[in-house]
Amino acid sequence: MSEGLTALASENLNPSLRSLLEDVQRGHIRVPRFQRPFVWTDNQRLDLLRSVRDNMPIGSLLVWRTVKFKLASFPAVGPHDIPQIVEVAPATGWQYLLDGHQRVSTLLGLLLQSQGLADNCRANDSDSIDWNIQYDLLEQDFVFGRKADRAKTKRPLLPLWTLLDGRLVNKHMREIRRRADSEGWTDVELEVWEERADQLSYRFQQCRVPIVVMVSDDLELAAKTFQRINSLGTPMGEAHLVAALTWRDDFDLREQIEYRKRDLPAGWQNIDESLYLQVCKGLAGLDVTKAGQTELVKRLGDDTTLLERASEALRSVIIWLDSYIGVSHEELQPYALQVVILATVLDKLGKPTIPTEAFSSWFWRTSWSEVFATAAYRDVRSEIEALESAVNGASDPVWIRESGLPDRFDFRSARVRLFTLRLAKRKGLSNSAGQVILGKDLLVRYGRDSLVRLFPPQRAASQKLKRLTQGAGNRFLIDPDQAQTFRERLKYGPDYSEEVLSAHFIDNEGLEALRNGQLEDFLANRAKLMDLWDSQEWGRQQECIKLSDLI
Repeated sequence: MSEGLTALASENLNPSLRSLLEDVQRGHIRVPRFQRPFVWTDNQRLDLLRSVRDNMPIGSLLVWRTVKFKLASFPAVGPHDIPQIVEVAPATGWQYLLDGHQRVSTLLGLLLQSQGLADNCRANDSDSIDWNIQYDLLEQDFVFGRKADRAKTKRPLLPLWTLLDGRLVNKHMREIRRRADSEGWTDVELEVWEERADQLSYRFQQCRVPIVVMVSDDLELAAKTFQRINSLGTPMGEAHLVAALTWRDDFDLREQIEYRKRDLPAGWQNIDESLYLQVCKGLAGLDVTKAGQTELVKRLGDDTTLLERASEALRSVIIWLDSYIGVSHEELQPYALQVVILATVLDKLGKPTIPTEAFSSWFWRTSWSEVFATAAYRDVRSEIEALESAVNGASDPVWIRESGLPDRFDFRSARVRLFTLRLAKRKGLSNSAGQVILGKDLLVRYGRDSLVRLFPPQRAASQKLKRLTQGAGNRFLIDPDQAQTFRERLKYGPDYSEEVLSAHFIDNEGLEALRNGQLEDFLANRAKLMDLWDSQEWGRQQECIKLSDLI
């Protein structure tokens, strides 16, 4: 239990829209840097304004209040510069907006006048966000000022920054009356527009925004909240939180990680930022399976080399996995925890080269045995010790192949990824012309797409055929662009050589069934051959380990 504020206490507030926006403008509620920048489209902003106009709910906001964590926050919200955060937490704590950034930025940028455009809005007009939206009193809709200025006919437009102050609305309507003669507007029209302006202003002034305040100094709880809530459905990762907590003018964690990703093989450059943090935890002796640890933030602050060491070890392991194991893309890696443990142990060894034999044996064993299926930390600790022992010459633990290939053969299964890596090393694979190709080259070029589901689902198929269509027997390691040609040639000829068919797990019995229209028998026969090969490969790997122990 954290000291200070309670572990979790929530209170519901319902301030006026103006009060909320002024709190954000003054820095009383801040937008932390782990939030996405402003990304809403023009249509999304217009729809929000229409919702307020039509007295429709615009959703609640979520605010985190803490006296313990001073997070880096955006220096500007919309076109408004925000005062710097106070160094000492107020009595009620610092307050951070967790959910509602896009809505608040839209409303703040449009309804309150700024002293000048903030730095993030001082780009060229073609690139910057248009914060000049006005209300067309004739059409009764919101329009962009630039578009209205380009129109040939003048319209009675009401600036949105007047809406929260009735005096400003009245002042602007008097200005419209002064233009009446030159624009040809009648008194009847003016009276209608004045009533519309008053009604619109009233709606915005009366709008109240529900706020749920989460009061907590429990970082793990906050981390889980960050990961689960997001109005646009994009989950927030642990790296967002840790980056905010460790941010300095000269250090942005996420920026540092993005820079280091560029040194990885092409298929690995989109890995999740959290992988770097997990390795940092491993080097610091922390639980690599647990998110939101205060201790990690402290370690990153105390040890300026931690991220650099983690990045170098991670890079070395990934290059080894790519070149030696054949994991050319992150999506082919059976378990991310394997990468974390390999990098952690490599750093501890302090060696410039990877002990390939020990690392390879450990990789295949932990993949075949699916030890990380539950991601329990006790398994992680045990496997770190096992890998360290293997590096020091101890024999690797034995394991058994508890089950065959999964019925549903897709990349959600770590065993499918592992099978694909083994299959890519199989000799004799060919393209649709029957020419021998290397499976590794297919993986490098196409990644998971090279494991093609050759026969599409059939209407009115039996349950067995539907299951077989989803299974291993319908997966071929081929160029996906040649799949149709390959399928048609299997069905109708010209015949492939016996070596080519065998490399693709097709025997005479299976081929005959396919050409007789018995797709169910073909897929079942091929799945049996693939499972047999998988079992034999498992046995050979066991024998290799036993032989290496005797040497």
